[in-house]
Amino acid sequence: ATVSAGARDRVIDGILEALDRAYVFPSKATEMRKSITARRANGEYTSVTSASELAATLTRHLQDVSHDKHLRVRYGSLPAPAPRPQGALAPGAIGGAEILAGNIGYVEIRSFAYSARAIAEAVAKEMSVVADADALIIDVRRNGGGAPEAVSLISSYLFGEEPVHLNSLYYRPDNNTEHFYTLRSVAGKRFGPDKPIYVLTSKRTFSAAEEFAYNLQSRKRAMIVGETSGGGAHPGGPQQVGEGFSVFVPSGRAINPITGTNWEGTGVQPGIAVPADSALSAALAHARRRM
Repeated sequence: ATVSAGARDRVIDGILEALDRAYVFPSKATEMRKSITARRANGEYTSVTSASELAATLTRHLQDVSHDKHLRVRYGSLPAPAPRPQGALAPGAIGGAEILAGNIGYVEIRSFAYSARAIAEAVAKEMSVVADADALIIDVRRNGGGAPEAVSLISSYLFGEEPVHLNSLYYRPDNNTEHFYTLRSVAGKRFGPDKPIYVLTSKRTFSAAEEFAYNLQSRKRAMIVGETSGGGAHPGGPQQVGEGFSVFVPSGRAINPITGTNWEGTGVQPGIAVPADSALSAALAHARRRM
């Protein structure tokens, strides 16, 4: 699709207004406005007539200032949210649970993008498979994020019954902070608070999957094995800005109760740094030596 000069200006104005209104750091929104306004005055967007090219160019220019990987401009209709089944494993959320040699449990979590209520029964079934293992490996190398409630649910199997403060999320638009804890009661059998845990990460590990790893690392509950994660700690949502364009505006930020900060821009740093495709073997070797 092509974009006229007038449409291009309306899209840019709409994006800047959305950022002014809701971006988590107002001062950074001001910086982005100044940068984009200067580029437009210099004629940098005059030759951009492709809708997809405009979206990619604006995304790059906004991220050059914000360094925020959640902040993206998109052209085209937003995808409809996937249905969330009740009482059954959400498709693709968990890759499987098994016991490996040496009584080491392995669970792959591919997505947190489901409500805790929707997957509670299925998570209970999968986590119960590894509850009696002597050590546990949780794989989030292919996990691009999701909902903090799902993070809290799965994390609850890794601690005791007493609620543990995992993370807080501050949202600028309503000046409100939400706090997330482990659950006092779960449907399945807990792995518990004492046995060793390893979390496998990659460069693709992002957002809520990073929160999961960061929460456990800050609580000294797990060893992170693999690559430094993507570095996105600002939740938000898409806003339509007209002409078929939308912008994902990060309107909140994570606040870890132990560190007082988060993994934005830095990613979660592994305790055992190895290429992602070597992370499982490295974790297994460490766990067997430890036991």
